[in-house]
Amino acid sequence: MAGNTPWCGLVADKLYLQSGEFSATMKDSQATAALNPQAISWDGTNTPWTTSTGDKLWLQSGQFSGTVKQSVSVTLIDNSPEGISWDGTNTPWAGISSDKHYLQSGQFSVTLKTSRIAAYVTNRGISFDSPDTPWCESSTGDKLILQSGQFSATMKTSLDVQGIDSSITDIAWDQTDTPWVGTLSDKLYLQSGQFSGTLKTSLSVTGVDTDPRGIENTNRLAAAGLSAAVMMVSARMFSWSGGMIGRQDV
Repeated sequence: MAGNTPWCGLVADKLYLQSGEFSATMKDSQATAALNPQAISWDGTNTPWTTSTGDKLWLQSGQFSGTVKQSVSVTLIDNSPEGISWDGTNTPWAGISSDKHYLQSGQFSVTLKTSRIAAYVTNRGISFDSPDTPWCESSTGDKLILQSGQFSATMKTSLDVQGIDSSITDIAWDQTDTPWVGTLSDKLYLQSGQFSGTLKTSLSVTGVDTDPRGIENTNRLAAAGLSAAVMMVSARMFSWSGGMIGRQDV
């Protein structure tokens, strides 16, 4: 059975939880106080997401309580954070300002473990499928991309989806197929595999939000082989010791 689909929308400034992949049933939503959400993920317990207001990474309790458990400003690293994910230990995220992929320690320590300039400019969404990194970009043909590891220089495959939607903003993985989101048609898409040319389904969310951004699938963690115990322990590992970012912001 397909997992549920968390996504976020910019016009209504909300986090959404859509049933299945993709039913028209909206299970929950949470306003984000006009913070301009850009991307969303799932760690098995809580919801990481990003905002352009304040250039922050956020950790929201559950799916979705009103409790913000943690946040950190990444302005000094990249002042336009977009994609975000979770690999069981660390937080991959993508920034447009420097066109880089970042791997932030934990959820979210001040330690930046690694970064790599993206193969294309205007890289947006990012995910993790163990062992590779799916991501997307919107500057050279609107592509879904699979990068080896976290983050090697090896490009394993890519697929141009401009003929489907020419404004792709995020990507995920559900163990079998690739959910992604496009703002031109305000749709959630499900692409077969990683990445065939087959579009399995799509759902217009215009009536909910006319600027959908981030997308995730709650089955992705099982694909990465992450146990609930590991995820729960890792999600509580916050080590605030000062550094380049240097403060906790909630």
